[in-house]
Amino acid sequence: MGLIDRLYAFIVLRGWKMWVSYRTQVLLTIINWVIPVFIYFFIGLTLGFRRVEVISYTSFVVVGIAFQGYFSASVTTLAGRIRNEELIGTLEYLFATPLSPLTLFLYSSLWGLVVNVISTVLTLLIGIGLGVRFNVNPISTAVILALYILSILGLNLIAGSVVLIVKQGNPIALFTSVASNLLGGVVFPVTVLPTWLRYISYALSITWALDGLRASMLNDAPLMSIWPFVWPLAVLTTVYLVIALVLVSYAFRRVMVEGSVRMY
Repeated sequence: MGLIDRLYAFIVLRGWKMWVSYRTQVLLTIINWVIPVFIYFFIGLTLGFRRVEVISYTSFVVVGIAFQGYFSASVTTLAGRIRNEELIGTLEYLFATPLSPLTLFLYSSLWGLVVNVISTVLTLLIGIGLGVRFNVNPISTAVILALYILSILGLNLIAGSVVLIVKQGNPIALFTSVASNLLGGVVFPVTVLPTWLRYISYALSITWALDGLRASMLNDAPLMSIWPFVWPLAVLTTVYLVIALVLVSYAFRRVMVEGSVRMY
């Protein structure tokens, strides 16, 4: 099976076709994507902001919400897939495929990234409808987005490995979901946080990614001007990936030695 066949199997067959087969879930998911944008838009109106201030705040929120989904939802993709395979008793068969554990985990993470592309595009289009005007620097945006997605893959692998070991419970996904909303600068700048919380937020890739994406997508910031966001994001991405590689190897060896692949 070649690369294209594997991508088709994991993204189209195990991802897209399964997702669209549950139409109620698709509808509710889309509503969940759309509502927050309008909520914060009307909050701005309720607080009495002038139109310019409302659009400025909406721009800030739209970029935050559009790309926050990658951080929270994508981190749960692999962990949720492993947990589901455990419950229905097919994880052992999945591990029997001619793929290394790392390769298997990576392919299983792809659907979470793909479905969030839909969420991102929809959120940005709603933002345009609400008056947000984007002035995108393609190079800066591409660099930040590439590093951000790599960091998410690292966190996804870490969360999946933890679930493989502990079986029930997903502390990594819980932390990233809560932290991204509270500490990631999604709907308010992290500069308003207390100092000790601000330092925690700086350990999250989403904090640097959103600042960089806002600069590159709203203000056409060139790559050199967003360097203060790029290098911390690159460092965090490297750290996440190194931890992920070590943890995936450890988790797979542990469940094989213990014979706990079939346990849930």
